[in-house]
Formats: sequence, structure tokens, C-alpha cells
Amino acid sequence: MDIFRFHRYTGYIDRMIKGDPIKMETSAHESPQTIYVRTLGGFSITVDGKEINDNSNQSKKPWSLLEYLVVFQKKDISVNELIETIWPDDPGANPGGALKTLMFRSRKLLDPLGIPPQRLLVQQRGSYAWTQDIPTVMDIDQFESVCNQVLSSGGAVKDPDQLLAMCMKGLDLYKGDFLPKSEYESWVIPISTYYHSLYQKLVYKTIELLMEREDYGAITSVCQTAIGIEPFDEQFHYYLVYSLYKDNHISQAVDHYNHTLDLFYNEFSISPSEHFKELYKTIRNKEQGINTNLDSIQEALREEASSGAFYCEYPVFRDLYQLERRAIERTGDSIYLCLLTLCDLDGQVPKMNVLNRAMEHLNGAIRNSLRCSDVYTRYSVSQYIILLPTVTAEKGEMVLKRIIGNFHRQYNRRDLSVEHRLQPVLPWERKSEMDAAL
Repeated sequence: MDIFRFHRYTGYIDRMIKGDPIKMETSAHESPQTIYVRTLGGFSITVDGKEINDNSNQSKKPWSLLEYLVVFQKKDISVNELIETIWPDDPGANPGGALKTLMFRSRKLLDPLGIPPQRLLVQQRGSYAWTQDIPTVMDIDQFESVCNQVLSSGGAVKDPDQLLAMCMKGLDLYKGDFLPKSEYESWVIPISTYYHSLYQKLVYKTIELLMEREDYGAITSVCQTAIGIEPFDEQFHYYLVYSLYKDNHISQAVDHYNHTLDLFYNEFSISPSEHFKELYKTIRNKEQGINTNLDSIQEALREEASSGAFYCEYPVFRDLYQLERRAIERTGDSIYLCLLTLCDLDGQVPKMNVLNRAMEHLNGAIRNSLRCSDVYTRYSVSQYIILLPTVTAEKGEMVLKRIIGNFHRQYNRRDLSVEHRLQPVLPWERKSEMDAAL
């Protein structure tokens, strides 16, 4: 989104009701000192322009203790609760002493803020708490307030411009997931899931409002940011492709669709939904348009110079397979379907980090071991299938063994093997009119 459009939307925020909970600036009625805490996309505490954050390489536990006390700032937290939180598995022989030492280290983190650390991390009656003497503004409270006003069915905000402005402000607040450096802490996981879910809903609401305005450039910007935070939400990818298409960035739309296809296939061994595929077909149809010039059509169909076998996506491979079946009914040629399966020594799918690299090498071995007229595709997370026309079973076996030999020369791991199978393709059987009638 261009800067002018962004400020046009967010400018409406200034006309919101007095006491707007998402306003960050210090107003006249606020305390001269206000503590601002960021937890979305990272952890930082800021007072009067002085900031501390968790970007340093210091030990994690002092930061974990500080995070916990700040997030649950509205209650006194017992020593036992802190010990169970910081050392859930093994509190050690002297957990109380360890906590006092850790509290000292957490307070040292606060020194650059210019406020006595004992005033910020308060100890009283066997418990600890974050200060209540100095106002503390947290980004998660601001973000949740925006979401509650925007997403509630009977929300008080009715003006479309104001509603969109609030959505954009909420998206700007969400810099990333809650406390990402502590994402595996048991107390962080449910909180992070909650705010992440709110963020996804807010993105959908923003896109809905922008669709009504047909502001596809803004949708593109929103989706690109959202995908950076949540790369596996198919709807974010769908709306990004759709907005690029509607904004006449056809080649970019096609490129991102193909990127999404690879992303979901490599990570989950699944392809996009039918809904997404229909959008792709629509884009392709528009991209091609009507053209009566065969020279330009051939130029558009021309393949970039490449060597080795022809790799294609599975739907294309399936169509080519059907075409070959129809052809051999007439020609009587021999054609074989080959299956290569990558596995460990127990016959199981290898671990993902090993599998991804091994499949890249197997892909290269297939491409460089076959003729340029041979076709292959990835069939599953650990398998490739190949069409070998005009070969005998013996020659097919030789080809597969050559591929496997080349693979092991490129990627020499003794804990991996490639199993192969070979089967003739049977001719397509045309149904007679009588069969069809029956």
C-alpha cells in the first residue's frame, strides 16, 4: 500500500471516541512517565525513549522471569508459581535461592531504563509483582481492544472508514507472534495461539472491507505482510493471488500461485484447494486471451532451453499419461510406468531435513539420466514417477538402476535407499456404443 493511502485510512483514528485505547502517544492526562511494553514479534520495554529488548545474547531465564511478571502485571505472583514456571522440570536443590539470584539478574536488565529496578519489580509478602505505580501500556491490550471493537457482531463502530482505519491500526500493532523467543514455554503457547487467531480474523476482516472498495493494491500489501507472519494460511495466499490478478499483475499472480503450490507440497504433501485451483484456471484463461497469430502462440509456448528429462506437476503428468495410453492403442508401442521410492534402511520415510535434501538429489539424478522426451513428476513426499516410452522391461530396469547409481554418487548416505518398480502401461480401452448404452 502506498504511504498516502495508508495515512488516509489511519487518519480516521484521530476522530475516534475520547480515551481511545490504542493511542500510543502520551496525552495531557497521562502520568509524565509511561512504560510501553511490546510482546508481539519480540519483547521490549520503553520509558522516555530508553529501551531494553531481548535481542541481546544474554541468558534466557532472566528475560523469561521478566516477561512473566510483566505479562501478568495485574496480580501478585507467589514464589512457588514463579519456581514452577521458570523450572518446570527440575527446580534444583535450593529453588528459593535460585529465584533470588535470578530476580537480581532480571532487575539488572532494567538498569538502562533509568528507574530503580526495585521500583519496577516489587517484592512484598512472599510474592513478586510488576509495578502498579507507573502506568504500563501493553501492545497485546491495545491489539485485543481493537479486535474486540472490530470483530464483535454488535460493535459500536459503524462508519466504514473508521472501521477500516481501526483494522489497519490493529494490523500495524501485530508485529509478529507473542513472545517468539519463548514460544515453547508452556504458559506462552495458549496466549500466543489466542492472539494469533485474533490476528488471522483481523486480516480476513480487513480484506473484506478492502474488497468492498476494490482496493486490490492495499489487499496485496496486507496479504504480503500476513504471509510473512503466517506462511501456511492458504486464504492469505489465495487473496494475494486474487488481488494481483485483479490489479492486472498477471505474471506475478501466476508466479505466486506456483510458489504456493510448491510450499504446500513440500511441507505437507498436499496441493491447494479446488477453490484456489479454479482461480488459477481463471487467471490462465485471461493471460492467454484470444490470439489468431500462430507465430506469437508458438513463441509463447516455446520452452526455455534446458537439458534432461521434462519435469511437470502431477495433474499435467496425469494428462500426458492418458494421452500416451490413447496413443499406444493405435501404435502398439511399449511404454512403462516407473516408481522410485526414497526410504531409510527400515523402509520408512526419512526425517524431513534429510528427506528434502535427498529428494532434490534424486530429482537431479532422474533429470540427468533420462532422455529429454521422457516425463516425470513428484508423486508423494518421498516418491517420483516416470513415463518411459518405446523401451522394453529390460531396458527400463537398466534406466532405473542408472538413476539410482547416479543418485548415490551425488548423495552418498548409507542410511538411505531407493526402491524401484516397473510396470507396462496398458492401452486405453475404447467403449463401444453398445457398452456405453449398457
